[in-house]
Amino acid sequence: MPLIIMRIVYFGNGPVALEILRLLQGQGEQIAALVLHDEEQRRLGPELIKESGLPAELIFSARSLSEPATLESLKKINPDIGFSALFGVILKPEMLVLFPQGVVNVHPGYLPYNRGRNPQIWSIIDGTPVGATLHYMEDGVDTGPIITRVAVAIAPSDTGESLRAKLERACVEVTESGLEAIRSATRPTPQSPDEGTLHRVSDVAKVSEIDLDAMYRAGDLIDLLRALSSPPQSRGAYFRTATGKVWISVNLAVEPSVD
Repeated sequence: MPLIIMRIVYFGNGPVALEILRLLQGQGEQIAALVLHDEEQRRLGPELIKESGLPAELIFSARSLSEPATLESLKKINPDIGFSALFGVILKPEMLVLFPQGVVNVHPGYLPYNRGRNPQIWSIIDGTPVGATLHYMEDGVDTGPIITRVAVAIAPSDTGESLRAKLERACVEVTESGLEAIRSATRPTPQSPDEGTLHRVSDVAKVSEIDLDAMYRAGDLIDLLRALSSPPQSRGAYFRTATGKVWISVNLAVEPSVD
């Protein structure tokens, strides 16, 4: 069977997006346009632009996505599909409808668990399944049907930072494993709205303060401290003193058992 080449509008930011962009191009896919974060939030913008090989008129910023001129320009490209890789901007319905084959998103969480932001933090705190998911986007936060998932194990020594690194590797893995299902339009698995969890950026602040007069189960406190050790998304947990907040972040190391 001949390879089906997809014309892709690529939405991406950061090193994982760059690696996935290289993966798609290495698989023969055609990047028809590139959408990046705005300058102040952009990571590896020059590298993504260089890798795409696209002229300036086919490179767009997130700020322009709601502008009629941008929507018209993308429509004229005649894309088959959109692909979002750790692109932290919600795509509105008027953008989603431009793509006959939909928009695929790679999410660093094991959907339906940990929809939204910071899955590496909440997987540890909540004890929920963790991994990476390739799914179709719809008008909701990470609620679209699932193409495929990859599970990741949480080690007792993982912090939010080390788990995030595992999830970033899993994002590339799940993309590679799901490409054939996308090309062949394999029917994805719908998510149940009654299952899973959702967290927003503001939720981290709600759990970051340690009450010095409260009783904590030791394991729960350790999980909280290691989960919140997840820069730059979280600088750690803190407690209050008369002179201000005292911040805590942890590093964990495994010492092998000696018989």
